[in-house]
Amino acid sequence: MPDDSNTPIRELKRQILAMCRRKGWGDENGVQNPQHVAMAMTVEMAELLEHFQWLNAEDVERLLRGGDPERVALIGEEFADVMMYGLQLADALQIDVTQQILRKIDIVDHRSAKPGEPKR
Repeated sequence: MPDDSNTPIRELKRQILAMCRRKGWGDENGVQNPQHVAMAMTVEMAELLEHFQWLNAEDVERLLRGGDPERVALIGEEFADVMMYGLQLADALQIDVTQQILRKIDIVDHRSAKPGEPKR
């Protein structure tokens, strides 16, 4: 079964684009307006955040220990929505996700800590 250990990002982009074509979303190639996709990401992110609203520290610990699999499944579904929009955006704008993430890690590793940011 496909999972993170054996599925390249380009395959996920391909499958998302194929879904858009099947659904008739976007242009004739299934490419949606990047502005609309970016806006839709914020809506999905808000839906993801709803699953964390009002949790106390113990609730979060229970999530981390696997004690609330139903909530984790719902979080996973909303996370998938956010990631699918993100990969659509990257595909439409020809953003290489791996290169950009590695570049960002390098930027973060080499910048000074912001005031109030925990030192690690």
